[in-house]
Amino acid sequence: MYYGEESELVPSHQIHFAGCNLRCEFCLVAEWNEQPLAAERINFDYMAKRITFRQSQGTKTLNLLGGEPTVNLHGVLELLSRVGSEIKVVWNSNMYYNDIVDRLLTGLVDIYLADFKCGNNTCAKALLGADNYLEVVKDNVLQAAKHAEVIVRHVILPGHRECCLEPILQWLATEVPNVKLSLRDNYVPPIPRNAAPGKYLEPEQMQNALDIAKSMGLRLIK
Repeated sequence: MYYGEESELVPSHQIHFAGCNLRCEFCLVAEWNEQPLAAERINFDYMAKRITFRQSQGTKTLNLLGGEPTVNLHGVLELLSRVGSEIKVVWNSNMYYNDIVDRLLTGLVDIYLADFKCGNNTCAKALLGADNYLEVVKDNVLQAAKHAEVIVRHVILPGHRECCLEPILQWLATEVPNVKLSLRDNYVPPIPRNAAPGKYLEPEQMQNALDIAKSMGLRLIK
């Protein structure tokens, strides 16, 4: 059981899927993403039994993450077909996928934990290697909010307040003010690095971000 997620999601049973459709320069689990075929294939019957066992131990949520779970969508759907509806399913995602994914997940996912990384396409291209990032993620957050609970998580990037943090918060306040917001201060500078910030987030930068979110009336959670 894992206790490092947002408080209302824990204790959580995390299932990590290898592979990702982004190439974030500051990724903390890049080894899982760069060689996904090196990971062991999932045994669905065994995993379904483990989910039931963890549930009996008190897990509140089943947390599907990666990498990015979307790249293993077929396996995710196969696993969910063997799991009861008693436990809440969390789709822990970068939300960078096409619209068929949302249609397939509707009715299966209870909570979208949406990792909104960048507030503009220039930063997204430089930091994540993603084209049309902003349009895709915004649309998927809007679609998810129509049929499930959404928690938007943003890892605050040092030096990216005006270009990323503030545009994301303003968009949330305007378009989806009822979603919950989790601001995180756990950015780790990569070594070596290219476009990614080279410093850790300072406590006053975190407090400033919280103050901005509160001033916009956003629903902050921890």
